[in-house]
Amino acid sequence: MVTADDFKAVMRNWASTVTIITTRTPDRMHGLTATAFSSLTVDPPEVFVSISRKAFTHALIEQSGIFCVNFLTPEMQHISDRFAGRFPNEERFAGVGYHSAATGAPVLDDALAFLDCRVEKALDTGDHTIFIGRVLAAGVQKPGQLPLLYFQGRYRHLGDCS
Repeated sequence: MVTADDFKAVMRNWASTVTIITTRTPDRMHGLTATAFSSLTVDPPEVFVSISRKAFTHALIEQSGIFCVNFLTPEMQHISDRFAGRFPNEERFAGVGYHSAATGAPVLDDALAFLDCRVEKALDTGDHTIFIGRVLAAGVQKPGQLPLLYFQGRYRHLGDCS
């Protein structure tokens, strides 16, 4: 049997782009840092995110039916840590510029790129829900910049993963 520690040890060897998944309800906006994201289909354009059911953002995505995937740049590492909950006394959106696109979910102004989505389907699996989202708006906001990566339990940049 594969233990949780065994699984985590293997998954640390998978490099991924760091994203912040944001959402908004009429009363609140929130977001979290995630690497469990991928494209799904091109026609129609769909992506999926996997969110722990314990996460506050999970309940808000269920309620609102929307989310935005914001791809981070290396300069956004502190923001990534904040949205990951590493600084619980800091308001996540404090000093972070944002706007909205199609759904009203926050699009971070400094994000490399974004995908603004409406939830099409939610699949419960293990301790997470996979939210499949139809991409209603997309954009590259920082052409030519590189993404922030997460590999072997640390932030990385393209070219320094060896």
